Amino acid sequence: MRNRRLSRDVITVLALLCFASCGDAGSGGASGSKGTDGSGGASGSPSGNGGGINFSGNTGTASGGGNACAGQTSKAETVPLDMYLMLDKSGSMLEGTGMGGQGVSKWDAVTQALEAFFNDPQSAGLGVGLQYFPRSYPGVPDSCTSSAQCGSYGPCLLKSCSGQGTLAPCESSFDCPLNSVCKDLGQCAGNPAIYCMPAGANCPNNNGLCVQVTSSYCVQQDSCDAADYATPAVEIAVLGGAAAGLAGSIQTTSPQGSTPTAPALQGAIDHARAYANANPTHTVIALLATDGLPTECSPTDIGDIAQIAANGLAGSPSIPTFVIGVFSGSDVNAQNNVNEIAQAGGTQQAFLVDSSQNVAQAFLDALNAIRGKKLACEYQVPSPPPGETLNYGELNVEHTPPGQTQPVTVLYVGDAGNCNPTAGGWYYDADPKTGGIPTKIIMCPATCGAFAAGGQVDIRVGCKTQIAPPK
Repeated sequence: MRNRRLSRDVITVLALLCFASCGDAGSGGASGSKGTDGSGGASGSPSGNGGGINFSGNTGTASGGGNACAGQTSKAETVPLDMYLMLDKSGSMLEGTGMGGQGVSKWDAVTQALEAFFNDPQSAGLGVGLQYFPRSYPGVPDSCTSSAQCGSYGPCLLKSCSGQGTLAPCESSFDCPLNSVCKDLGQCAGNPAIYCMPAGANCPNNNGLCVQVTSSYCVQQDSCDAADYATPAVEIAVLGGAAAGLAGSIQTTSPQGSTPTAPALQGAIDHARAYANANPTHTVIALLATDGLPTECSPTDIGDIAQIAANGLAGSPSIPTFVIGVFSGSDVNAQNNVNEIAQAGGTQQAFLVDSSQNVAQAFLDALNAIRGKKLACEYQVPSPPPGETLNYGELNVEHTPPGQTQPVTVLYVGDAGNCNPTAGGWYYDADPKTGGIPTKIIMCPATCGAFAAGGQVDIRVGCKTQIAPPK
């Protein structure tokens, strides 16, 4: 009967047989303790869609060759996954990669990885949307040759105060601290991400001459409005048809500006949630890809930014935040900060890409890992045959590990708070015992990790749900 749709009459017979013979977990080849009526769950009335449910009994650990009643088994179908990518395009993305920064820019390496990911056949069916940060306020010119062109968003970054260690934009020496003068700003010919003074001097580390800047950007151009980042440059759409549009957007975008992480992350979560509300059977995630720490737009404190990710995870629908950080391997502070954001966003830790190594490959590996991690965690609730309703108390998840032939039954835990950190388990996205109508079957983290290693996941319908013992 495997992988076949049974007739209504046969399903009815199987259900009757199951009520007669499947009350005890661990029977019929499964090892585990015998179920005890009344423990490990609560009895519930039929759910709002007419599907009866009774979770009493059936506690214990089940493994191996299935249950006494046959039920109907079908391959589990993963929930459609969509990601809204918030990509850092600050000026530092022009810095070189590889040993000594002599390789391609971080921007070129990261976008090369993204285009490969968009066109990978294994990404087909994945939904991807894209926006960049920073974004400019409406009406600000893309470039400037004088501060007059910037208006209230100026000055134009053509000069900087001397001796400050960091960029200090100025129009004249009256804008600079005592004993500092306003000088023409330059960029190193060998690495435009490096600003220098004075023009004509040699840049350090064999980065060529310091060439005077004649065209730049308005210093105050970067938007701090989360709504600007919640509006996508490319709306979420399914790969591979969407790959060309995403690649085209990247190819017409160039890095400049600072790093307004807080509004960018908030905007990413806001748009991901709006899309999830419009597509309730999908899993939608926010992905923050950055090479730097926040430099503008309040808040800039990492704890406060991590709270934005935590709020996204706790909201409804929940939006997890993944983070890819491109940093020097020795920049422990930056690594700790992006890890804090990822942990608050429910994804344990950031994917760290060492900028002195092969950034394109490492970034692509991170994207592939994110794609695989989410696809192993959530599955669609199967549709019943025409004219039937699904009994949520007669559904089991089975995993056949790689190289094995006998499935292992994953135990139902009720909700995320009851997930066993070692044994794992699964739960519905909506509680059918209280009248909720589930759309997703969600794996606990430990089970998700086991599924990511491979094998086959099946859904068995028609036998009482095997429930984990109380914690």
